[in-house]
Amino acid sequence: MNETITKKSKWFWAWQDDREEAWLGEMSRQGLHLQHAGAFGQYTFEQGEPREYAYRLDFVTESKKKDDYYQIFRDAGWEHVGELMGWQYWRKEILDGRVPEIFTDHASKIQKYQRLLGFLVVFYPIFIIFLANYNNRISLQGGGFFSTLYEILFFVFFVVIMLNVFSMLMILRRITILKRK
Repeated sequence: MNETITKKSKWFWAWQDDREEAWLGEMSRQGLHLQHAGAFGQYTFEQGEPREYAYRLDFVTESKKKDDYYQIFRDAGWEHVGELMGWQYWRKEILDGRVPEIFTDHASKIQKYQRLLGFLVVFYPIFIIFLANYNNRISLQGGGFFSTLYEILFFVFFVVIMLNVFSMLMILRRITILKRK
């Protein structure tokens, strides 16, 4: 390995982790092995020999137990290749055509998505405080630069809230589908 570094951009939503895993596996089959996952869909790959890797993502933010968490995965033969905002990126070589999994049952996958929902809910108090103060703009009445800036911020917050709600609904949909299986 250790030949050249390649950067690629590809966007995945939080509920599309299975698609992201498949794409990362395809990159490895092309000789591009994940080195770092960055914000806004920026991936850094190291060029090497094509390999059959299974990439798996987990969502864990609790730092108290991370050492034990990492050790459990390492003991099972997984290599930790990165972390991005709570998403843990793991890979393991596919041997004898057997694709390894980190979640062996639907209940574990459901727990992953529930942890993700818990993370997304944390932002709601910030959204509510901002939106509740929207009408309390006494110092901004009369127009001007700050009033315009506040209007832009309100629009941005509104879009972020809508994306957050949509994400939560899609994650809840994934949970529902897993419960039916």
